[in-house]
Amino acid sequence: MVAVSCLASVAISPTADAKKGGEDAGKRLSDRAEIADLTYCYAEATDAIGNGDFAKGKATYKECFTPNAQIGAYFPGADPNGPPGVGAVGPDAWAVEVQNVFTNSGYVATHHLISNVRIDLDGNTGTMTSYLSATHVIDPDGAIEVAHGTYFDTVVRTNQGWRIAKRKLILIDFVRLESPAP
Repeated sequence: MVAVSCLASVAISPTADAKKGGEDAGKRLSDRAEIADLTYCYAEATDAIGNGDFAKGKATYKECFTPNAQIGAYFPGADPNGPPGVGAVGPDAWAVEVQNVFTNSGYVATHHLISNVRIDLDGNTGTMTSYLSATHVIDPDGAIEVAHGTYFDTVVRTNQGWRIAKRKLILIDFVRLESPAP
């Protein structure tokens, strides 16, 4: 009962952001939750592709992005103001890019974890940052590649709800780990 009461009080407590401009606190909190779900939606879509279900991944990306979203990934050491190492416009093209990278890298499974989600809203637009910790399985008995980075997103309210209009992933590391020989 105590836990339920604590959760209920947190769920309805307005944040400083929710009070901006006299907007309804409940609506702002709802917007923030919907926006945060976009980055989890993205991880789910990416892992669907990484685990062999391209159709599900492609369909799920459409729930995360605007049709003309600009999406790019910058590998460790790359200039984040230059062209991305991998990039595409729109969720369909991004799904193809992800599948190509995963296939060419020999991944048989992936697992993307998202944390430290921060959202700033300004009416029908906003920004979101989140941390990435991703495992890419090459050989379940021998090798994985682990990546860490930060997503920088521009989000917009559409007729279908909030969507990511621009996503930039800046990776800080990408490390291959091998299992020790038996």
